[in-house]
Amino acid sequence: MSNSILRIDQYANTNALKNVHPAEKCLLTISFLCFSILTENLLITIFSFCTMSLLIIFTAKIPFWQYIKLLLIPAIFLLTSIFTLLISIAPSTDLPNTFIWSMNISSWVVYISPYSLSQAYQLITTVLSSVSCLYFLIITTPLHQLIWVLRKLRLPVLFIELIGLTYQFIFVLLANLQEIYIAQSSRLGYHTYRSSLSSISMLVVTLLIKSLRYARETQIAIDSRGGDEGLYDVDHNLVYRKKHILFIVFCLTSLTSLAFFTR
Repeated sequence: MSNSILRIDQYANTNALKNVHPAEKCLLTISFLCFSILTENLLITIFSFCTMSLLIIFTAKIPFWQYIKLLLIPAIFLLTSIFTLLISIAPSTDLPNTFIWSMNISSWVVYISPYSLSQAYQLITTVLSSVSCLYFLIITTPLHQLIWVLRKLRLPVLFIELIGLTYQFIFVLLANLQEIYIAQSSRLGYHTYRSSLSSISMLVVTLLIKSLRYARETQIAIDSRGGDEGLYDVDHNLVYRKKHILFIVFCLTSLTSLAFFTR
């Protein structure tokens, strides 16, 4: 999982869409994301997921299996939510008239109703659609371009700096985690159950120490610059392209049409 997350930052700086204007990518992402969440329309969520996935794989040139691995990360958390939403428990006397599956346990019954199945299906499609939209943005847009967009939106400087530092800090932690884990594994640190527990505890302590050291070094770097200037003063020479604007307009028109004719 950590390898897949570390690749996100690598893809953001090497993908085929890195030179596309960040405002265009943000506008496209927000459009699909808002339609998917607000309309709760099955066709729109499927259309959004397919469009974003095709853009990631064929336009941004991200390997197919790497994209699937990235989708598996939120899928793990999604399954836990789906299970609690799908399964219902009630007394045997309160069993609804229509149900898809049921199992009696003493005086209680565990069942799946058509309504819960519909809710679970709607949740799956909405989550996958939203995740694909966000993946498109973070995989195709480097950090400095995202910060440029946030500065143009007139967001507070402190908020932008926190986003930038948090983004960088996540990948620093994951890189340190991977290095420590590889070093422990090469010494058979996870060969037995007892050695695994010892290695995990040492990994957590070492990671905490490295994190505090990195935070202190970052604070020293900020103080050495006076501490009152923005950390991220970025700019770029990318220009808007007419074909990209036309594509965004086409997508907005398609989304609006689907929302209107399938409501």
